[in-house]
Amino acid sequence: MHTADLRHPNATLQQKLQALYRLRTGSKVNWDSTAYQSLLRSMGEPHRRLPPVFHVAGTNGKGSIVAFLRAILEAQGYRVHAYTSPHLQRVNERIRLAGEEISDSYLEELIDEISAQHSLENLSFFEITTALAFRAFSTVPGDVLLLEVGMGGRLDCTNVIDDPLVTVISRISRDHTEFLGETLPEIAAEKAGIIKKGRPCVVSAQGKSEEEAQIFPVLEKIASTRGAELHFYGRDWMCYGEEGRMILSHDGKKTLYPLPGLTGDHQIINAGAAIMALRCAAERLPVEERSIETGLKAVRWSGRLQLLDSAALGLTERVEVWLDSGHNDSAGDVLARQIQKWAEDDPMPVHLILGMLGHKDVHGFLSPMAPFLTGLSLVGIDDEKNVLSLPVLLEKAGSLVRTLDVQSFETVREALGALRSRIDGPCRILIAGSVYLAGSVLDLTTGSKDFSSGV
Repeated sequence: MHTADLRHPNATLQQKLQALYRLRTGSKVNWDSTAYQSLLRSMGEPHRRLPPVFHVAGTNGKGSIVAFLRAILEAQGYRVHAYTSPHLQRVNERIRLAGEEISDSYLEELIDEISAQHSLENLSFFEITTALAFRAFSTVPGDVLLLEVGMGGRLDCTNVIDDPLVTVISRISRDHTEFLGETLPEIAAEKAGIIKKGRPCVVSAQGKSEEEAQIFPVLEKIASTRGAELHFYGRDWMCYGEEGRMILSHDGKKTLYPLPGLTGDHQIINAGAAIMALRCAAERLPVEERSIETGLKAVRWSGRLQLLDSAALGLTERVEVWLDSGHNDSAGDVLARQIQKWAEDDPMPVHLILGMLGHKDVHGFLSPMAPFLTGLSLVGIDDEKNVLSLPVLLEKAGSLVRTLDVQSFETVREALGALRSRIDGPCRILIAGSVYLAGSVLDLTTGSKDFSSGV
């Protein structure tokens, strides 16, 4: 939990969010679930009164998979609840009730209720908000709940669902290693904690390195011990783009779909994982092919290779501004491939505005991208003290950025202002490195949520 998470345009609600955050006096992550389980029992166990659940874990892409599931299921006419994290601009984004973000008034009502009626001692902010989200999901009528893991899986406080309809595991990468383990097999074992007895699990594409190849046997062993059917990318299904269409190969058949409305080849795979999850759930929640096509085109997910309105940022139409919240090695790889694709289709210089928390792997993130960049502006992040500094950047990634024009600014606004005065032709600006930076950028862009990637 970060200070930026607690900002809210509603001053009263912001004060109540801050009060919840201050309740926790111990570590930032609570691996002792005793108090959390006690809270759920005192609330009447709302997690046992939910609509059918798709439970989604992973490092990269789990939010996009949820977005695809939501768009398709809503196109079919289902009332869809969704729980995602973190948010970009305000905490309401985390809880969607029958297709709409939770209102300020209902969120405040739930906070008042949980604060007055239940013991919250030594509970983390995420545990409290997850419990009140379960209360909302169990109260407001809905046909399905899309539940995104906060971190890891095995010990995550969303992992109290005994019988999910389907579980999904997106690409696994290094992140939160202080909690999940240093190696990818260790991290995979934590993610696999959401796999449940007898329930199908869809696994998205993983990386191709020797260490990443060890992910599959870890997941397969855990799934086997729990009698869970595993649908693994590359073995049981594949999804790729070809001649302006998306092709899903599964069970000996190829199905053609429109390309998804989110930018990047990785989103084709995320869309495929969502469709596979829906196929696994077809008996309980049938979905027509036309709803899949509608949902693929209609999907929106802010802060993930999102094309922003250049004019709203004071830039000319000759400048494309793209926003992404990626911050690890896998995200760097995805962004590098997109920059290469831009270079093939419509070449322009690419300048990176980077804002990243200080403990993240800046070398791993920049390594795939650096050869394709013309410049880099390092920026601070609003309300964050532990941000990547210029000396640390040069220490950890000096060889990668040695040939680039590297500058440092306090804020992304200042970086954009400096670039505005220097740009003398068409170019692309990519802003990336942190979810919290992405939220700050969207705050600068009036109506930014309407500027979706793929449009």
